[in-house]
Amino acid sequence: MSWYMRLDNTRIHTWKDLVDAFIKQYKYNMDIALDRTSLSNLEKGDKESIREYAQIWRDLAAQVHPPLLEKEMVALFANTLKAPYYEHMMGSSAQQFTDAVVVAERIEQGVKSGRIYAPMEKKGFGVKKREIDHIESSYKSKKGQFQRYNTQSSSSQIANTNFNFPIPARKLEP
Repeated sequence: MSWYMRLDNTRIHTWKDLVDAFIKQYKYNMDIALDRTSLSNLEKGDKESIREYAQIWRDLAAQVHPPLLEKEMVALFANTLKAPYYEHMMGSSAQQFTDAVVVAERIEQGVKSGRIYAPMEKKGFGVKKREIDHIESSYKSKKGQFQRYNTQSSSSQIANTNFNFPIPARKLEP
């Protein structure tokens, strides 16, 4: 609207003049139109909710020509997501984009509640303290559930095992 208000009205005499001015102003949008590849390269931001990302993604998907089929849109959207969203979305049978967003929001709730583990993105070779704490607490909570085996005596058991056993003879048929 501000572009229209700033137009030099001495140059606009007909509808054609207005159309030409409009095309001159906004032609760059046609030159940089989104395609499927650029849409598939989008990523959800760390601070962005899945709903916010889905709305932005869907608005951009509407600009792709030729238009995306609904199934193609769901697949492209799921492929832009990282763990754990991607893994769970692949297990989903959502056929409509709105259904895929509902599934992604459920995953987001699972991550926030701690029921779904979201791996932290690793940068460099170091392991983050938060990851170590998560692994340690997970181990501590499950420690009593597993039977401990004596690994010292297992080597002697392997050494005393007889691997020379007779092979049963086959009966040959004429």
